Amino acid sequence: MNKITFSAPGKVHLLGEHAVVYGKPALLATVGLRVYVTISQGQSIHPLQKTIHPIIKKYLRTKAIPPYQVQINSQIPIGAGLGSSAAISAAYIASLLTFLKAKWNLNLINQLTFEAEKVFHGNPSGADPATVIFGGLIWFRKESSDLKLIQQLPFSIPNKLAKNFVLINTGTPKETTKDMVTMVKNLYQKKPSIVDNFLEKQEQLTKELLEALQLKKEKKLKSVIKMGENNLEKIGVVSKSVLPIIREIESSGGAAKICGGGGKKGPTGILLCYHYKPSIIQQIAKQNNLEYFKTALGVGGLKRE
Repeated sequence: MNKITFSAPGKVHLLGEHAVVYGKPALLATVGLRVYVTISQGQSIHPLQKTIHPIIKKYLRTKAIPPYQVQINSQIPIGAGLGSSAAISAAYIASLLTFLKAKWNLNLINQLTFEAEKVFHGNPSGADPATVIFGGLIWFRKESSDLKLIQQLPFSIPNKLAKNFVLINTGTPKETTKDMVTMVKNLYQKKPSIVDNFLEKQEQLTKELLEALQLKKEKKLKSVIKMGENNLEKIGVVSKSVLPIIREIESSGGAAKICGGGGKKGPTGILLCYHYKPSIIQQIAKQNNLEYFKTALGVGGLKRE
């Protein structure tokens, strides 16, 4: 058997994280960091098999999967809000289905990857798998538990704006995405007005961000990112240790926001940062001893290598 390799990119929430769980829209983009999954002849045991194999067996209606060797190489930081689990699951499932000579398409891969995400995250929206599989810029809305609106937008982030984004890695959060989603759910039960207000504002801001990108409105883009972050802070998903970095970026004339589940006590994973002088963001990251990187946004999705 020849080696079978599939790759999938990471993703960022440009805006809409947390709100997307409650049926509000999210705007996501793939990032130029990829995970590669290779299946070849041999036999190996990988922890992911406990999650992936039952999903594949159920779909194929089979009791056994022939032995194979799997190798996973990832450029995507784990637990940082860049969709690492969705990218790994998508590339793994695509490789395994190909190995098993099963008929499949991107919609099927998306469906099966979403099943894997449920195991990892409890009640995910499905936005991460949709983005890393279809690629580019994605408008996503969870209409119901069974129905999701996935729209691959017909334009990319204009280079004039794309070149000014920088990602800062604040570190792996102490809490999982599942923990943070549960925390917001508990807040909703105790103080529904706070979360309702958050959801209403975030929906409007997500729509405004889409327009700012499409019409190349830099000032509006920066303003929306700033307001979106401020709104996320109101539901308690941005830790006090990361807030000063975000405020410093804002004071320098830029904007920054968390782009995943966030964190309560320490790191919040990746910060999506924007500045008309990206070198200023890089300097702030250096001063705080944090890893930073510039990467392409809106790259292609799942593909065979």
